[in-house]
Amino acid sequence: MPVSKCAGVELSFIRDKILAIVLLTLLLGSSALCANYGKIDSLKQILRNTAEGETVDLLNQLSQAHAGVEWKKSQRYAGLALDLATSLDDRYGLAIAHTNLAHYYNHAENYRDALDHATLALDQFEYLSNDLQIAKALRTLGTIYGKLNQSDQSLDHYLRALMIFEDTDKDLDIAQTLMIVGDVYQKWSHTEKALRFIERALSIYTEMNDTVGILVSENQLSQALMTLLRFSEAKDHLEHALVLVDNQSSPLLLAGIYTSLGELYYYQFQLDIAQQFFLDALEIKKNYASSGEIAIALSDVGSIYHEAGKTDLALRFYRDGQALAQRSNEDAISSEIYLLIGDIHAQAGRQAEAIEAMLSGLNIAQKINDLQTIERANQLLSELYARFGRLDKALVYQKALQVSRDDLNNQQNSQRVAELEIRYELDKRDRELVGLRGDALVKDIEYKRQFATMWIVLTFSFILMLIVVGFVFYRSRLIRQNEQEKMEHALRIKADFTAMLVHDLRSPLTSVFGFAELLKMGDKPYERIREIALTIRETSQKMLHLVNEMLDLSKFEAGKMVLNKTDLAVKPLINTSIQMLEPVASQRETKIVFDGIDGLPICHCDALKIEQVITNFISNALEHTPKGSTVDVHLQEVQKLGVSYLFFSVEDNGAGVELSQQKKIFDKYAQLENRSSNMGHGTGLGLAVSQMIIEQHGGEVGYRDREPNGSIFYFQIPCKQIRAPETLRSTESLSLN
Repeated sequence: MPVSKCAGVELSFIRDKILAIVLLTLLLGSSALCANYGKIDSLKQILRNTAEGETVDLLNQLSQAHAGVEWKKSQRYAGLALDLATSLDDRYGLAIAHTNLAHYYNHAENYRDALDHATLALDQFEYLSNDLQIAKALRTLGTIYGKLNQSDQSLDHYLRALMIFEDTDKDLDIAQTLMIVGDVYQKWSHTEKALRFIERALSIYTEMNDTVGILVSENQLSQALMTLLRFSEAKDHLEHALVLVDNQSSPLLLAGIYTSLGELYYYQFQLDIAQQFFLDALEIKKNYASSGEIAIALSDVGSIYHEAGKTDLALRFYRDGQALAQRSNEDAISSEIYLLIGDIHAQAGRQAEAIEAMLSGLNIAQKINDLQTIERANQLLSELYARFGRLDKALVYQKALQVSRDDLNNQQNSQRVAELEIRYELDKRDRELVGLRGDALVKDIEYKRQFATMWIVLTFSFILMLIVVGFVFYRSRLIRQNEQEKMEHALRIKADFTAMLVHDLRSPLTSVFGFAELLKMGDKPYERIREIALTIRETSQKMLHLVNEMLDLSKFEAGKMVLNKTDLAVKPLINTSIQMLEPVASQRETKIVFDGIDGLPICHCDALKIEQVITNFISNALEHTPKGSTVDVHLQEVQKLGVSYLFFSVEDNGAGVELSQQKKIFDKYAQLENRSSNMGHGTGLGLAVSQMIIEQHGGEVGYRDREPNGSIFYFQIPCKQIRAPETLRSTESLSLN
């Protein structure tokens, strides 16, 4: 049986990992080493004669040129670019340097440092609003999270990257990301979903006439189809790929297709054909592949001979593969092949040889802490000792098996919970979509029934039939289109709102987790610890603010919000809000000017809720006002239809709000539909909650443009004819620099 299909054997994962690296290298179109060195020499020559402002970019290019060839030099150039970009305040150069360092640490398997640099790169690209680089940074983060076995975070970043690539119409990046997402779903056993992503990638590669991309997607598609036992379809894809790869003369791709064909024929119990394909793949890999790939290919051939009953040949190939894996320090492969050798000896009744081989595999697995292989080795040893009547030894390894299973379960527990949560959400959305499609189908049936009835009635007159049928058909089409658009819009808004909430909560949670891990990793200077603690505190405050907004909105919509109204003056509440926002204004070098008079009427209102609205308006103005500008706050009394109102307004000189968006700026989903506009970042629930609070007080909120530029947000609430003692008009100014 081929190693990739052997029950409990993890060599398939290792082989897939190595093959994926090779195929990805081919996809990116890596140049030959000599051409790469020529590029490096050219860049160095340019670097000697360049101005300071261009040096950062050239250092980053040198780092990228050395990547995959001389990683240490790549790191050194990236470090120099990072230092220089920091001193020059070159944000783009800084982001590229962080990206190059993330690739280096990912290659060095230092995933924590890789995660830190990738996160910093993403922050810089988001500041620069560079969508393409944001998507690439998200994809890099997805790869790193995958190496850290955080598959939920990995998939989330891949899907976010895919959405941005689709917006930027980058077909090659879209196809590559689709392949990655399909691979994740396939590992989760969501093979049907994986098929949809891989098939879409194949169609893009076909439109681009990208032969290498077609070959990779055809091969991966055949693997998914074999998992679903759809062998004839898998064979069609592999045969088509075989024709293309012959034309391209790509040895490693050809070897990968031969391996897939061997697995296909093994599934169909055609061992002779499967054996030939595995042998052909082995011959190619001996000349072009790495030692680990050759060792796996040798064990695949050994598995076929074992299945065919040729144990001597099987042992020879197994031993050759194990020796090669051991020489190249491929411990995971070596331990698995030892277990296969032990299994052959056990079936032949050679007790000593079987025990020796399995113990060797167990020792190597324990050395590299491969829990799955340790579990399998303990199970095989327990069964082996039990078969030969040594029950005391069998009991020892049975206990060790239980311990290894417990360790493996503990390690995978959090990952499984996260995967179940994502699967639940995806299944929930699928059920909702099925329900909507069912409703659409019922309506479509009703429309067709009406159409058929009209057709029968109008058969008495040919001319009248044409007129009426044409009218009904046109009207039905418009109705169906309108209903379909409404359903799609509602589904899109709901899905986007859910994704937005998950993102707005998950991003700060990830930040808190990452900084907590940094604190946990070892001793750090006090200033660094204080900086991390302040960051965690600020992030937690953002999450608390988001949760409070959601709770307020839910209470208002459920009619459970109770206002604690008292008679009080509004002016002190404004002063309190300004003082609370002092640090924010100081950081933005913004001046807050409050213009109000004493002796204004008293209002019967909820102090905390009114203060919440005031704080929300002022903080929004601070966010959209350029540095060094002024935010004007006003409070005055106005008369409307014989009733006194307190009129509060906040004016800023930011970019303002587009005319088309002003009518729905206080809607719950206004921010959702404008996350890339000047309305800022966040859920957009603050203004909706503010409107509900003011309306509960019998008032109203509004917005108007400020001339020549800027925004004015205001509200007015009714007040009592009870006044504080009259004093001179006062102007309070808070200057924060």
